[in-house]
Amino acid sequence: MNKKWYLYVNALSSLGSRMNLIACSALIFTFEHSAYWMTAFFVARQLGGMLFSPLAGMLADRMDRRRTMIASDMGAGLAILAIAFYPTPYVLVAAAFLNGMLYTLFHISFQASLPQIFGSEQLVQVNGLKVRLESLVGIMGFMLGGWLTDHYGYTIVIALDAASFLFSAWILTRLRWEEKGDNALATSKAASSFRVTLRYLRDTPVLLTISLLAFLVSLSTSAYNYGLPFLADQLRSDATLHGLMWTAMSVGGLIGSYVAACLRVKLVNGMLVAYAVFSVGIVGAFAANHAVSVLLLLIFAGLFSGAAQVYESTLLQQAQNELRGKVMGVQGLLSRSGYFAGFLMAPFLAGAFTLFGMLVFAQLMFVAGLIGFGLYLVFSPKK
Repeated sequence: MNKKWYLYVNALSSLGSRMNLIACSALIFTFEHSAYWMTAFFVARQLGGMLFSPLAGMLADRMDRRRTMIASDMGAGLAILAIAFYPTPYVLVAAAFLNGMLYTLFHISFQASLPQIFGSEQLVQVNGLKVRLESLVGIMGFMLGGWLTDHYGYTIVIALDAASFLFSAWILTRLRWEEKGDNALATSKAASSFRVTLRYLRDTPVLLTISLLAFLVSLSTSAYNYGLPFLADQLRSDATLHGLMWTAMSVGGLIGSYVAACLRVKLVNGMLVAYAVFSVGIVGAFAANHAVSVLLLLIFAGLFSGAAQVYESTLLQQAQNELRGKVMGVQGLLSRSGYFAGFLMAPFLAGAFTLFGMLVFAQLMFVAGLIGFGLYLVFSPKK
């Protein structure tokens, strides 16, 4: 089996997710009290992931990771299909909660498997390819999702999303790879202990930084995730522009992932600097008042976001194999908690400070955290 097919399968799963975000946003705008349901949709998805992340990490270490990916893809496809048949607010929110759990299980299993399949010496290049594939999928998915939603309605897009997950699950049943590692150690009582994982993070400053930083990254991301549909509505009031905004970020991510894989920089420094510049670019995009300017600034922000993702994934995958899934589970818990808090805060901050004020507040918190964690790494004892 060509190992790179593993990456293409993950990209295929992402295609439907991009299209689904545009279609579900359009569906939500047809509901009464759409701002309320938009918040409920995002919060439910993050709450599902937040509650399930620790268990997902344990499952990724204890079970066959390929099988957990198949199960999560099948469950996600069926949950999304329910929205097409019953396009009501309650079904949408329930499906978002379930998919938050399943996306988390898939992501942790996928990320934890990469070092075993490709080897630690290739991780930067592999993660660069992974982000490039996701960026290409984003370019096609958001643009196609916006166009199809405008011309054929949200139902066809949601159905295609469900089909992409079910097809991905079928493809995974046809692929095989060797599960390496000491399974006895992975399932031992000591390795399974949540306290052991926390102790390991405490003794590894870089992994602790990435795990804690995940909360602030998600808080920052939730601000522009919530704001982009409303920004698109203010500028042109159609789903196509919303899709183009995400496409622009994906174009930037494609470029940034390639550059990151080519540069020879200290991974943690590259991650912190890239995230800081990304934050500046996002603020600039929301400050612009013309669609073309917004799209160009989103490309700029996406470039540094893509680079940061390559560095962050590579650092996280350097955790011990028997604890890697649980470390990613802790990181996932903090990440989803950041999204949960961010999507709860976003509508209130937008109402109090305007959409732009909400975005600036979130990015200031993010940059302050980047500076604080950078200082912690400089002065922490070297392990």
